[in-house]
Amino acid sequence: LNAQGKFNLARNYVEEHAKDYGKRNRLLYLLDRGMFAFSTGELREAIAAFTEAEDLMSELYTISLSQEATTFVVNDNAAPYRGEDFESVMVNIFLALSYANLSEIDEALVEARKVDSKLTAINLQYAENEQNAYREDPFVRLLMGILYEMGGTSTDLNDAYISYSKALQGYDSEYQRFGVTFPEPLVENLLSVASFMGRAELRKVQRRFPTHRFASRADRKEMAEVYVLHLNGRTPIKQENVMVVPTPDGQVVKVAFPSYEKIPGRIVGGRLHALPEHGQQQLVADFRVGEPIGGIAIENLQNRRLRIYAKTLARVTAKYLAVREAQKEVEDQFGGLAGLLTKVTGDMLIFVSENADLRSWRTLPEEILISKITMPPGTYQLWVECLDASGKFVEKVELGRREVKAGDKILMQFRTTQ
Repeated sequence: LNAQGKFNLARNYVEEHAKDYGKRNRLLYLLDRGMFAFSTGELREAIAAFTEAEDLMSELYTISLSQEATTFVVNDNAAPYRGEDFESVMVNIFLALSYANLSEIDEALVEARKVDSKLTAINLQYAENEQNAYREDPFVRLLMGILYEMGGTSTDLNDAYISYSKALQGYDSEYQRFGVTFPEPLVENLLSVASFMGRAELRKVQRRFPTHRFASRADRKEMAEVYVLHLNGRTPIKQENVMVVPTPDGQVVKVAFPSYEKIPGRIVGGRLHALPEHGQQQLVADFRVGEPIGGIAIENLQNRRLRIYAKTLARVTAKYLAVREAQKEVEDQFGGLAGLLTKVTGDMLIFVSENADLRSWRTLPEEILISKITMPPGTYQLWVECLDASGKFVEKVELGRREVKAGDKILMQFRTTQ
């Protein structure tokens, strides 16, 4: 249902089959419930589900720390799923977007700020050579800048300038490895806010973007701004990789670990259209990738591979040594044949039980694209033309009729999975 874009049916299905997730996968139920609620505009329900998911992630992390020394011999599949590091961050991103769509700006900013502190806290858990490369999220910085601008005070605009500046730095550095450049709305907004901050700040930004045109803060107050987020595609899914590792006595053991595999999608971009009711010129703006969720997922798991491998190898080694000890005891009591049978049975159990944990938040989109149109006050019909890699039309998404007033800053979103 998710792959077919039938999000209302998927939402109902998740609710009807909540018990099928089981206790170990309670977190996945909450994440799926939250994502489908968000995708269908049920934002209060999304907030409730994502908030509970965040609390559960924190609880499971605390439990895992207290039991780590005694449970490393247990396969990860047998433990409650507590989420990948990046999934924990995505919960706060979608909480921020949910609050922003409800015009609850303070609450949205609280969740957005959590992203930065959470990314820092996550990496502090690990040795320097085992840390995640995902340490900064420029998309959230861009979102924070937009939210601060909605406040409109001098302090808000100063904070917006800082957020936009950090977003640009992040797109220039952190997200280059994903092939993602800064979205156009970021440059427009940064130049506009810099002009409010003073000539020195404006000149600094204009040195980077000397040919970009922008509207002053005064001019923007006379217009409305509509931001549209496109949740596109389906996040990669986990596949099992198997390695055979030799033991000191010349035998081999199986070591399994997960990796992500991308799900190809037809839609890679699009154009936002706004047609005024009273015959003015149609307005059009392109979409740009703001948040490469799939790329972050793949990189995050690659960064975790050393940790996974070390834990898995330790678990397999412990099982192997236990089997060899049992073999020796049986041989001493019942002879070599019985010992051999014990060894064969134990080795088979190790092989069968050693499977990679392939659980993940599979209802996430592959990416979030962003577009912005600045328009005079009035009533508009809004829609999006979704395009493939060659620029050919794939799908039209109607966003409906919208009346906008001077000074409005409106955030909308839609989702596709083609």
